[in-house]
Amino acid sequence: MQQGAFQPLQQGAFQPLQQDAFSTLQHAPFLKGLLKPFKGKGGMLQLTELCRSLEDDLNALAEDQVLAQANRHPYTLLPVRMVRQRTSAGTVFLRWQEMGTRQMGVNVWSSLLTDPRTPESLLQDLHAMEQQRVALNMQISLVHSIGRQAAECAEKMAQADAVYAERLQQINQSRVANVSQE
Repeated sequence: MQQGAFQPLQQGAFQPLQQDAFSTLQHAPFLKGLLKPFKGKGGMLQLTELCRSLEDDLNALAEDQVLAQANRHPYTLLPVRMVRQRTSAGTVFLRWQEMGTRQMGVNVWSSLLTDPRTPESLLQDLHAMEQQRVALNMQISLVHSIGRQAAECAEKMAQADAVYAERLQQINQSRVANVSQE
């Protein structure tokens, strides 16, 4: 073994998400629907709904597969839990929480991993859980942000439509007035 290299620990009970877990999500049409010319607010509203649906699906995946595993034995014996936290924006993320103090964050996980009382047999699983948590939170955040931006864009397009329609109405009224004067 090379100096500085480490022997990876054996994978435990935690099963990271595989590609097939994502295959039921609507990610291919999502990307296609994102990078196209939008002709009006209708397309933006569809993208908004697609993002909301995809965010719901990602949250279900996080809860049903990752959180469900994290809240089973032997992880329930640890002083730290993975929990769901809803932000003020309505987004739900997975967080690590110290059970005694309710303190949250990656520092809670780091402390658990570096604590000599944490069994070596759980280190690989805890590392895999953290990697999965970080990736899912990023995916949820991106989809939520795109959905919010699409909703704002649809609103701005509706405002543009209203101004345009008002101007067209003014032009038509002016033309009608000119014709009746002739």
